[in-house]
Amino acid sequence: MPLIEHRVTINRSVTDIFRFMSDFGNNPRWQPSGMRLERVGKVRMGDMIVGHQRMLGRMHFVNADVVDYAPNQRLAYTGVMGGYNFRTTYDYNRAAGGTEVIIRTDLRIPWFMFFLRPFVLSGVRRQMAASLEKLKQVMEDRQDLSTPPPR
Repeated sequence: MPLIEHRVTINRSVTDIFRFMSDFGNNPRWQPSGMRLERVGKVRMGDMIVGHQRMLGRMHFVNADVVDYAPNQRLAYTGVMGGYNFRTTYDYNRAAGGTEVIIRTDLRIPWFMFFLRPFVLSGVRRQMAASLEKLKQVMEDRQDLSTPPPR
């Protein structure tokens, strides 16, 4: 599978960023591709995530399972988006001045769609870069993230 990777350093604590990103209800706020994922409550290993994401101008259904969950370190899910199998991993590392967020996506493109491969990979790369820039903007502009949520 082709591996696509992007990184960004955000001036926020690992805890703030992980909490925000592991709440899939926040995805539309930082995913310009129109991604909407649904999961009610706290995320746990084995949870199913469903939603939609725009790719190559079309909305695709997403059905994935959380396969790796380590609070403040890693969140990974694998599944199907449209006709593409994928695995997306978010790694969170403490860095000077904040937190380094690394997004890696492995995307399996069916062999009979080989002619679309360059377009699909280019589109996913652009979406990932735009998503991380938007995430950085949202996280660094928010003042209310450093306080724990009300119980």
